Amino acid sequence: MVKINQSDEKVYDIIGDIHGEAETLKKLLKFLGYTEGEFGYSHPERKAVFVGDFVDRGPEIVKTLSIVMKMVTSGNAYAVVGNHELNVLAYYTKDNDGVFLRDHNLKNKTQIKKTYEEFKLDKAKRKKYLKWLRSLPIFLELDGFRVVHASWEDEAVEIIKKENPENRLSKKFLRRIYFERGKVFNALMLLLKGREFNLPDDMVLKDGYGFKRTAYRIKWWEPMQGKGFEDISFGNKFKLPNYTIPRELCYDIPLYPKDELPVFFGHYCLNGKAGVIRENLCCVDGCIANGGIMVAYRWNGGSLDSENIVKIKKVKKVETI
Repeated sequence: MVKINQSDEKVYDIIGDIHGEAETLKKLLKFLGYTEGEFGYSHPERKAVFVGDFVDRGPEIVKTLSIVMKMVTSGNAYAVVGNHELNVLAYYTKDNDGVFLRDHNLKNKTQIKKTYEEFKLDKAKRKKYLKWLRSLPIFLELDGFRVVHASWEDEAVEIIKKENPENRLSKKFLRRIYFERGKVFNALMLLLKGREFNLPDDMVLKDGYGFKRTAYRIKWWEPMQGKGFEDISFGNKFKLPNYTIPRELCYDIPLYPKDELPVFFGHYCLNGKAGVIRENLCCVDGCIANGGIMVAYRWNGGSLDSENIVKIKKVKKVETI
């Protein structure tokens, strides 16, 4: 269980999804005042906190992992895993019968294509980074705020604390939950992939890869009753009907209270809308992987303030040395 509350560490930079955009990450770190040294990037007063999704989509997966790993192992950053790290770990992890936890079908191969292509060039690095990813926490509770990749639900957090006290995606834990597909698996999915609303059978939508979607991401802090399909949508790349959701399809979800600690998360690809969502919720995913921006929040304690959001444009051309 990772719970850090050290009085001498109270200022942080919470950094959103990176997806292999190493050059943009370096640009952001430098803008925030981090300098590169023998043990990676560091700041004399601040510490970085990464919300996950380092892999997939972008041009420099291994370089991104190297930057983040150096910062974490040297004590200059914290990091949680995202759903893309989960997908990659499950893709490369076999169950007790020698079968991969995540099917090697077209859809799953497409989702990790960039990571797979870089990993196959150097198996030693692949092994090193997979081992490191398995060591990262699923969520963090820091000095006055919380960090999770997609959504914070107290019940899901408590399940993970009880069933997986190490709070990490170890091989043993992954094998167990992928075999059981029960409450622990569902709790992990809520934290790393967020809450989703199942579409009616007659509603057909496709994701960015062209694959059919049977559910879509929703606002996990608002009730759905009396609202339209589009009203409850959050961070989806497709348009939804604007008519009211039939009452029989609605259900109650545990809403994150407004008087709870602030939660920082990524995952939802908000482009320019990334930032403070509510007085205690902040999404730092600026959709860098799809032509958006890289986002960070400069935490100095106190209430969330949109003035503390930093947005960096994508570095389009990777510089060569």
